[in-house]
Amino acid sequence: MAMRTITLKLHKPGKRKSGIIDEAMTNYTLAYQFLLDKAYGQIDEMQKKYRDARGNYRASNIQKWVDKDISKELNRFGVECFKDSLKMDFGMTMASYLRLREIQNDAGYPVAYLDPCASEERYSLIMRQLTEGKKTLEECEKDIDKLSDKTSLLKPVFFCRYALNRDYCLLYDAENNRYFAKFYMMNVKSNDRAVTNTNKERKLQYIHKSEEIYVGTGRPERFILVPLSFGRWQEEYLKRAVNNPGILKTARLMKRKNEYFLSISVDIGCMQRIKPASYMGVARGIKHAVNYTVVNLKGDVLDSGSINGDVRHEKTGDIIPGDIHKIANAIEGIVLKNSCQLIMHTFTNKGDKLQWVDSEGLGHVPAMNCRSYNKLCEILKYKLVHKGFSPPVQTSPVGLFYTCPECGLNSLGNRLSESMFICIACGTAMDIEQLGSINLSRRLIKYNKAGIEVKLERTESGIKFINEDLDLDFTPSDPLNCIEEFKNEIKRIIEDFYRNIPKKQKDRDFNKKYGIIKRIDRAEDFIKLIKIVE
Repeated sequence: MAMRTITLKLHKPGKRKSGIIDEAMTNYTLAYQFLLDKAYGQIDEMQKKYRDARGNYRASNIQKWVDKDISKELNRFGVECFKDSLKMDFGMTMASYLRLREIQNDAGYPVAYLDPCASEERYSLIMRQLTEGKKTLEECEKDIDKLSDKTSLLKPVFFCRYALNRDYCLLYDAENNRYFAKFYMMNVKSNDRAVTNTNKERKLQYIHKSEEIYVGTGRPERFILVPLSFGRWQEEYLKRAVNNPGILKTARLMKRKNEYFLSISVDIGCMQRIKPASYMGVARGIKHAVNYTVVNLKGDVLDSGSINGDVRHEKTGDIIPGDIHKIANAIEGIVLKNSCQLIMHTFTNKGDKLQWVDSEGLGHVPAMNCRSYNKLCEILKYKLVHKGFSPPVQTSPVGLFYTCPECGLNSLGNRLSESMFICIACGTAMDIEQLGSINLSRRLIKYNKAGIEVKLERTESGIKFINEDLDLDFTPSDPLNCIEEFKNEIKRIIEDFYRNIPKKQKDRDFNKKYGIIKRIDRAEDFIKLIKIVE
């Protein structure tokens, strides 16, 4: 099952409805923070109790911590209609925190809201850290920004189910092609309840398998009806939902800059992926925002070029979001035209070393910064999946602008200037602008050709299989008939890896080992990937 999130804007809710939403968000935020505060003193116990056999934490298990007594305490926040959602929301947050805590013992505890007293204490602590030299001014400014968010922003309300008589659902006016959202946000005793009237000429049909028509009861209701506005691609999914309501799942209602938005998780099913006929690498440039190269499955260049972003933010110098979307649209068009598997790189631990300082000390920086490139990759993930393609494959940026695309030599000496590459081994010359993208475009070809080397050692008792990357050190009981034993040992290593993945993420070689294990997992017969060397 593949999920996609669509975000819809609540279209001009009136003063009464805005007030109801704000009060519901405030109550939800306070109740959620209450659960976090109550759990704080029991973290060690929760970590032991809810860690399963494979070392994972499941939200469905953790939410059971909210027992009947704690559930009753939530009533004082007036969140009876959100209890199930609160439990699940809390469970998801704690599952993520406990996983992070196993990797990083000093991981910050989640906070949804700080009251004025707690906020003042946090602010005083930040200022002490600045005056004592424990943190830089830039670090303290970031902390103050985060602190401001926790005292001014309300937590989005989570709806854990799509239903007609609780949580939320959508309605459709076919004659006028308008969509509405129905939110249960008030308790039975709420004074804000009112009779919900709609235009008598308007026919609202629930987007539900029952295909019921909304009919007002004439009584004060616990829900509100709000019209929605959205773009064309969101409407595509709404039209799908009219014909297949089951695709609408959980949702979050949020407030940003005095406007309200509903983010809905949509089940887009297991789409049949388009088989790639080529590979496309997209890397940053100094003269251009990004450069691209398309190669066939053998690695021969079919097309190459550059794409620019023309408008930049006045203060940060970043390419503005609108231009990032234009770049994404251009890349999407090339992918569709050539049936490409898109290949980009990550900026998590290491950079691409594209920046250059010349002999006169003048710096030449990439036209697109790391944050904008990461944003571009995120946009392309949902764009390409929506079109039936696989999301971009992200690889390490190491060596992109220093590796010869012909002989494969990776050397700092290969780069002569901000724009010129000449291989010191084979003499291949190339513009830096295209080098990164052509190396990216051929990464998967080289990766798929390379086998997983396993060293075979002969011992007095027989033979031993060794691979340090996998922590494989295995001596079969029967050297002459050991394939099944070897397969089982590899499977055991993989199971152990996934069971202890939170702890193993601390290891320096984690990414390399994870990459090998993913290759083995994806292979129909991983034995064909194994290359025995002596």
